[in-house]
Amino acid sequence: MNWNRNADKILTATEKLFIRTGIKNVTMDAIAENANVSKVTLYKYFADKDTLYLAVGRRIFARYTTELESIIASGAVLVKKFYAFLDVIGDFTDSGQFALGQELTEYSRDIELEYERYRQTYHRSMLTLIDAGIENGLLKSALTREMLFHYLDMGIAYYQHNAGYRYKMLNNSGFRQQFLLFYVGNIFVDGTKILPAPNEVS
Repeated sequence: MNWNRNADKILTATEKLFIRTGIKNVTMDAIAENANVSKVTLYKYFADKDTLYLAVGRRIFARYTTELESIIASGAVLVKKFYAFLDVIGDFTDSGQFALGQELTEYSRDIELEYERYRQTYHRSMLTLIDAGIENGLLKSALTREMLFHYLDMGIAYYQHNAGYRYKMLNNSGFRQQFLLFYVGNIFVDGTKILPAPNEVS
C-alpha cells in the first residue's frame, strides 16, 4: 500500500494512543478523532484494528531497523557509532515504542517476524561494532566477542525492562555519569577517555 499523508497521520496518532492509553482501550473513533480524519478516511486505509496493529508494528520495527543499519553504514568514527547505537536503542525504549512493538507481536505472526528481523539487525549491528572495537584495540583484549555481546546486550535489556533503573538514568545525571563510566570502563581499554568522546571526537 502506498502511504500518503492521511495514512501517515493515522499511524502516528494510533502509535501515540496505543502508548498513552493501551492497545485494548483505543477505539477506531478515537483514532479518527486524534488523526483529524473522518471514519470514512480511516476505514479507506485500515479496514479494522487488526490491519492497524500490523501496520503500526511494521512501521515501528522498520524505523529502528533502518536507523541501526544507517549507523553501521555511516562513515562516523567507531566511538560515535557506538554511542549512536546506544542512543537509538535508548530512544526506542524511552519513547514507549519498544514496549508497544513487543505487545503488538502478540496479535500477529507477521509482526512477530518484523520483530525478529529487527533483532537480527540489532545483533548483527552490535557484533559489527564489537569486531571493529577489537580490531582497533579499543576493547579489552581479554574479553571475547561473545562475552562482549552478552555484556552489552544484558545492559540494554535491563534498561528496557526495569522502569526504576531507567528513571534514574533519565533523571539523575550524577547516577547516569557514574554508571556509564562503570559500564563502559569494564570493556573499553580506557573508559575514562571513551566516555566523553561523543562530544569530543571529530
